[in-house]
Amino acid sequence: MSGLLGEGLLAPTGVRLFGRPYKGLKIDELGINQTSNDPLVTQLKQAKPEEYSLARIYGFSYLGNYFKLSSPTVLLVWGPGTPLPAGTGNVPLDSLGVDFSGETFAADVKMWVCDQADIGIRIDVAVGSINSLLLDAEMGSDNNITGGVVTARSDVVGRSDVVGRSDVVGRSDLVGRSDIVGRSDLTGARRR
Repeated sequence: MSGLLGEGLLAPTGVRLFGRPYKGLKIDELGINQTSNDPLVTQLKQAKPEEYSLARIYGFSYLGNYFKLSSPTVLLVWGPGTPLPAGTGNVPLDSLGVDFSGETFAADVKMWVCDQADIGIRIDVAVGSINSLLLDAEMGSDNNITGGVVTARSDVVGRSDVVGRSDVVGRSDLVGRSDIVGRSDLTGARRR
């Protein structure tokens, strides 16, 4: 396990992901655009399906700090992951990326190393009622395109307080003020 990132010149860009393999979803079809120049697409085209998988990530370490995610997320990871010794507190700095040893991981936690510039895939899984997952989250007057005449609504097109406001464009106190332009103390002309 030692030497995964070490103290090499590029070590500070490394991100260590802590979690476990996610079996709730299976990657069957990626839908890869064969003409894409996207770095992730290029990497996936060259990889065998067993070289990448999904993992539920609970936390990560970066720049010597450990960050616990507020809610676990599913990420695309590369390789099988590195098992971490559970309960010992003796995991090397090269592995964890943090300089404390009092905290321990559960027995089945693995670690995946990636770079901060890598392109990835994140899948947020939420469980709840359709009302809370979809209806409450997505229904609103701003995205309801069948509930009324949208194109004629004054709050969408031609709002007087958005376009052509007299206090934004052409304000008399910003352009051509008589007390700034034409003052006798600025231009030498005399006021009448």
